Amino acid sequence: MLTEPLGVYLNDHLAGSVAALRMMDELAERERGKPLEATLRALHAEVSEEQGVLRELLARIETDENRLKQAAAWVAEKVGQGKLALSARTHPDLATLQGLESLVLGLHGKLSLYRALGEIALSDQRLAGYDFHALAGRTLEQQTMVEGERVTAARSALRSAAREQTPDN
Repeated sequence: MLTEPLGVYLNDHLAGSVAALRMMDELAERERGKPLEATLRALHAEVSEEQGVLRELLARIETDENRLKQAAAWVAEKVGQGKLALSARTHPDLATLQGLESLVLGLHGKLSLYRALGEIALSDQRLAGYDFHALAGRTLEQQTMVEGERVTAARSALRSAAREQTPDN
């Protein structure tokens, strides 16, 4: 049983990254051929790379990956994916908006992770050699980019919904 708080924390974020990558795949597939697809594929590559950092950190602190947490994240992602698929049938723009909002929230969590690790790295040699400040900066850039896409999606989704609600004159 996993008991070290750092190991639990890293495993929680690893599980979150698994769900986020699947969400990016789903959204990119739905946006095939549109500019958002390329954005999501690039973000996927960066988050995959950072997932490797989490795995390295787990190995450094001699903690195994928690497959149960990853399975739970997979199930939660599948439920979310089902919800988005239902939305996409009637309101595809709304489904994109909701997916991007989920990614923004996940990126906020990742930013918190890197800031916390940066703080404890000062006193925990197992975390030496990682530039958590740079990783946090990269995450801020990712968050800004996804937030811009989210705002664009909101305009599209919510304007079209408002037009559908407007009675004809």
